[in-house]
Amino acid sequence: MSHTSILFAEEGITDSRRIIHTPGDFVKKNLLYVQEVGKLRSLKAHKCVRENLASYLFFCVTEGRGSVITRGRQYEVKKGDCILLNCMEYYEHESSEEEPWELAWVHYNGAAAADYYALFQEKNQGGNVFTPQDMHVFIGMIEQLMQLQAQKELLAELESSKLLLEFQNTILACVMQQKSVKERHSVKLNAIREYLNEHYSEESVSKDAAAKVGVTEEELNTIFMDTYGIALYDYVLHRRFNAAKELLRFSIKPIHEVIEESGIRNSDLFRRLFLDSEGMSAEEYRMKWAQWVK
Repeated sequence: MSHTSILFAEEGITDSRRIIHTPGDFVKKNLLYVQEVGKLRSLKAHKCVRENLASYLFFCVTEGRGSVITRGRQYEVKKGDCILLNCMEYYEHESSEEEPWELAWVHYNGAAAADYYALFQEKNQGGNVFTPQDMHVFIGMIEQLMQLQAQKELLAELESSKLLLEFQNTILACVMQQKSVKERHSVKLNAIREYLNEHYSEESVSKDAAAKVGVTEEELNTIFMDTYGIALYDYVLHRRFNAAKELLRFSIKPIHEVIEESGIRNSDLFRRLFLDSEGMSAEEYRMKWAQWVK
């Protein structure tokens, strides 16, 4: 008899519809099979921790946001993100309190599930989260699996196995397509980064950079974060701060000119940057580092 723990449902915490399935011996030995499938709406923020479950878990965030921790990494996930986990490994997940998530999920196992997961990890650069262009493909498959499990027949199990195979193939296709898109973005981003390094002091530099690749500032920020691990705004601000330090060290320009020429253009922000990053004021930094002062 196959059994998977109740992963998401806790009374008063989630509102869910689930079907727990016990596969027949033939299916369990030879095919992919569903253990549990369903949908839920989180009613309040809560953390669930699991490990040592002989199962693979796929879920997609259909509304809201939350976080997932697995394999020593933490992911902040939002509507449109999909997650695939090996439940033998430690993992935890938590819905956002401000934006409680809604999920569609399936627990499954069976023939070649482990090999598919290993291939998924390889193609997804060791990660567990990906963002397909159309999440509704997966939602539709989960709904079909829910309908099939309700039938409790061998033919339904065979159809479920076939659908799970298609499900895994679709996951791999999405991940590989996502990687290809990122590689194309990477080529453009190298040019964008050069543009930012040259035009960092211009007030509209982020907007202009986004226009060069035909995306919004928000979209460019997401791509920038995924590629370089730093937000677009923070990258530009970091470049401006370095420019301010260079001006303090190698010019005699007054502080107000340094604030403007560096592109920071805000005296309070300028003061905070030096106190937080250098532990001293801009004047003190100049006295310590400027060659011309010595």
